[in-house]
Amino acid sequence: MFLVCGATGDLGGRVVRRLVADGRQVRVLVRPTSDAGALEALGVEVVPGDLRDPASLVPAMAGVHTVVSTANTLARILAGDKGLSVRDVDVEGNQHLVRAAEEAGVRRFVYLSAAGFDQGAGARAPFVAAKRATERALRQTSMETVLVRPDMFQEVWLSPTGGIDPQKGRATIYGKGNAAHRYVAVDDVAALVAHLAVADTVPPEVEFGGPEAITPNEAVAAFERATGRSFTVRHVPRPVLAVASRLLARPRPALASVMGMSLHSDTHPSTCDDRPLREAGIEPRSVTAYVEETAASTV
Repeated sequence: MFLVCGATGDLGGRVVRRLVADGRQVRVLVRPTSDAGALEALGVEVVPGDLRDPASLVPAMAGVHTVVSTANTLARILAGDKGLSVRDVDVEGNQHLVRAAEEAGVRRFVYLSAAGFDQGAGARAPFVAAKRATERALRQTSMETVLVRPDMFQEVWLSPTGGIDPQKGRATIYGKGNAAHRYVAVDDVAALVAHLAVADTVPPEVEFGGPEAITPNEAVAAFERATGRSFTVRHVPRPVLAVASRLLARPRPALASVMGMSLHSDTHPSTCDDRPLREAGIEPRSVTAYVEETAASTV
């Protein structure tokens, strides 16, 4: 039995669909207030639970040999969910999940983390700090642990959410925008996570990105070419990002995390590549392909 946490999110939902398509028996842990209709339609077992409630995790672990977790609070908090916090879920909630899995005798734990952000403003970001704390907790268990560390998602950082809006012809660049990154497609990440969940042997850590290294400025230029229009571009200066990441750390840790990660990514180019994807038989989507697909959908 595979237990997937974070299945109501985009990435987690894709992982579930891939496992189901592969004929695997899947159970999903879903908060009681979440809509699990789409998951139930897939024929998976839906178990109510909450990472903040350790007791609710016990029945979810029954008979589970592999846990896959993509659960996090960042997107929901930024979207206005005031009932969640980085500390309650990403820090303490993940500790509860790791402990429950080990106590239940789970053999493998596949955890979605993030590449880079290991120094400076990136490391100080509350969201990143929570990821690293979970990684440390997992390394201390007897479970076979796989830390999945993808580069930034195309659909997040090269979208209106990340500041690039081809529909309106506007772009916000955090910092100077000259550092190249291997932005990766969410579906490619899902494919690799599903592969690592079922593979006979797995590495303890997989850090990877997409097939194309590109800077934010180059990404905006690509959108301009694909849409045939000039974008209005504004830059958020690095000092503003630095101050915001510090001042907002306590009152608004999710937003502070975005500022800190943005500052780090503007000063530290990616060092990973797409080899892990290709070795798993996954043909990764390039940023150029993503831009062309997105531009076509805005016409």
